[in-house]
Formats: sequence, structure tokens, C-alpha cells
Amino acid sequence: MRILIWIGALLPIVYALLRFSVEFQPEWLRGFFAYLEHFIPLTLTKSPNDPLKFLINLSGNSAFWLLALTLSFTPIRVFFKLNLIRYRRLSGLFSFFYALIHAMLFIGIDQEFNLQDAMHEVLTKPFIAFGMGAFVIMLTMALTSTKKLFGLFRTWHRMVYIAAVLIVIHYLMSHKTITWDNISVAGVLISLLVLRLIKR
Repeated sequence: MRILIWIGALLPIVYALLRFSVEFQPEWLRGFFAYLEHFIPLTLTKSPNDPLKFLINLSGNSAFWLLALTLSFTPIRVFFKLNLIRYRRLSGLFSFFYALIHAMLFIGIDQEFNLQDAMHEVLTKPFIAFGMGAFVIMLTMALTSTKKLFGLFRTWHRMVYIAAVLIVIHYLMSHKTITWDNISVAGVLISLLVLRLIKR
């Protein structure tokens, strides 16, 4: 299971590398990816038109789904009698890893490390404020995720419920129009959150 989590968590990086290396790929490989595009809902044969937006969306979505995986371990244990709790820390750290990339792309690239401008964006754009709030919670959880510190900060780690709610709001508000697809994606995280709250 640990290997599967590693492979799954690193797939977004592989995908990004493939997208940015399109111009350098041999013809046979591009043809293979064009064939795959008929079966998977991913673009593999074009480099991103807006690289920053592509990376921000990819890192944000990766953090979202890895958090969903992290929250799923408790319901899986309760309803399917399959104990995967020992892998929760690994998937949670991978979720934070992508959340960190997501935040650094905003602060470092979009805002060019101008902390005053970044703070202004946080204070004037609610969806960024919700996202930054979730990131701060995840940062603290990641820093206290060692066995020794987890025992001392166990109560704080329950803030993951608040982080999940903030992430859902951030995700929905980041879209100009909310579609049923957006609602269903957000519903996955909310459902897992509710199941974990009921059966923790």
C-alpha cells in the first residue's frame, strides 16, 4: 500500500513533466500519447497555454484528492474492516506537499515574493483567505506529525475538519461559475469528512 501511495502521489509530477516536455518528445511517443487521449480524460500532447495556471490547478487538485484519501482511511476501517490508518500520515504529508507547492506558486511566482501584495490579496479576496487558512492548519499538522509531537498536538490535528471545510469553500469560490462537476467533487470531501466525524 505504501508503494501505491507513493506512485499515485508522484503521478501529478510525472504528468506535469510530460506536458512541459511535449516539444522534446519523439514522434512515436507523441503518437502513443495521442492514442491514450482517446481513453483517459487528460491532455498529453499539448504543452500548457498558461503554465502558472496549469501548475496552480494541478497542485491544488492533487492536494485536494490526497486529503480526500487521507480522510477515507477511517471510514474504510469502520465500514470495510480494513485498517489502513498507518498510511494516513504518508498521504497527509503528500497532501501538504502539494498544498505547499500550491501556496509557493501563488506567493513566489504570482506575487513574486512581495509579501505586502500577497497579504493584500489574502485580505481582499475571500477565496484566497480560505485557502491560506487551510494551508496554515496543514502546515502546523505537518510540522507536528512525528510520533513524539503527534502525541502532544493530537487535539490540534482534529483541525483537519476545519481545513477540509476551508478547502471546499476555496475550491468552489475559485471557479467563476459553479457546475455540478464542481459540486460533486466538493461533495466527495464533505462526505468523507462527515463519515469521519460520525465514526471516528
